[in-house]
Amino acid sequence: MEAVFLGLAAALYTGSAVIAAVMFARARDESARSVQIVFGVALIPHAIAVIVRAVELGSFPISSVHDGILAFSFGAALLAFAIAAKAKIPQVAPLAAPLLALLTVIASFVEPTQSVAEGLRSGWLMVHIALALLGDVAFALAGVVAILYLVQERRLKQKKLPTRSGTMKATGIHVLPPLDTLDRVSMRLIQFGFPLMTLGLISGSLYGKHVWGSYWTWDPRNTISLLVWVLYAVMIQARFMSGWRGRKAAILTVLGVVAILVAFVGLGLLGVGTHGKDYVS
Repeated sequence: MEAVFLGLAAALYTGSAVIAAVMFARARDESARSVQIVFGVALIPHAIAVIVRAVELGSFPISSVHDGILAFSFGAALLAFAIAAKAKIPQVAPLAAPLLALLTVIASFVEPTQSVAEGLRSGWLMVHIALALLGDVAFALAGVVAILYLVQERRLKQKKLPTRSGTMKATGIHVLPPLDTLDRVSMRLIQFGFPLMTLGLISGSLYGKHVWGSYWTWDPRNTISLLVWVLYAVMIQARFMSGWRGRKAAILTVLGVVAILVAFVGLGLLGVGTHGKDYVS
């Protein structure tokens, strides 16, 4: 049943991306409402899939790589929808849609486990997973907004800006918001995700001490997460100290997100390290 709803969500996310691609290609200054509606509808079967899984487990889905991808993709979809609606950046939803479609398909094919192994259970596990997922979701959407920044910057340099009656409006799916808006939203997401990631690393260390007797192991995902943490810490510091922003910041933001996805999805599916398939029963 869960796989059916995930498949439906994947199809709707794909539909949202396709509709947006058509609008971009035709460069028509029309409302992005149809894209957001399809994307919003996709959240319904996605949410049902999460609920079905939670009922099956009797708790929030945390038991496997399958659960992690399921929860991460749903959190990212919710945040993308919120940014599209509240931050007036409608392009976030369709740009995130292909990734969400891919993640939901992957989740539907990854075999879920029914419970956390007895020896790996701890009160810190739920705390660690919740904080890490929320931080990763915030960073992922910061990367999406950063991609839009790079696209808009390139358009400005090439003077390829769709307009309507000589005015700039961020209502059409192809008309991107100003660079300042994109830069500000991306940095706010990083600033929101950074303390969550920090607490996630700390709680993960406490969990590691409880389960393996050591606060830190150079597990591949731990290592990548630490490097990403350092990257974003430097970016936030440079922002406050010297107002650093622009193309280089956007590129680093995207690179950080790619690293997170490789660690979270790639290494998890390969079963590499303590965060792989072996950490569940």
